[in-house]
Amino acid sequence: MKKVKLNTITKEFIADIEKKITNIALNIVEEKQKKFNDLGLKINAEFGRFGNGKKFSGREIQISDCFTAGYNSSIYFSVDYLNGEEFHDGDEGDEGYCIDHLDIWDCVSNNPMSKKGYLIEFENEVDLQRIIIQLIDQLYKEAREILQFQEN
Repeated sequence: MKKVKLNTITKEFIADIEKKITNIALNIVEEKQKKFNDLGLKINAEFGRFGNGKKFSGREIQISDCFTAGYNSSIYFSVDYLNGEEFHDGDEGDEGYCIDHLDIWDCVSNNPMSKKGYLIEFENEVDLQRIIIQLIDQLYKEAREILQFQEN
């Protein structure tokens, strides 16, 4: 991710990037779905916004919060069985689940002296697609390995 000063971007810019990346990710997931279906699995992608790991002041996080320290937006990927049951290797803890995420924007400081955040870094749309495809392909590889392990 690249460091960005808040005075060099707008909230609308962040909203546009979040929407663009979400749409690209959802399209790639749709393209890759058959590959997962062949394993008896499905891949899910969902956009999420968080503030310091939770809601700000008991309310839902909005794009208007994107310059508030602690705001974070990401695309979350998970793999489930076709029937909706969670897919994992049977071990306790998150390490056994087939999940990952791609951070989009993270506002780390809105201090007047050092207003900054970190934005996903990519050259162009093709580069962004490559990043997402690599992440999904890695999830597919992990899912296949878990299934092979469970068969033995």
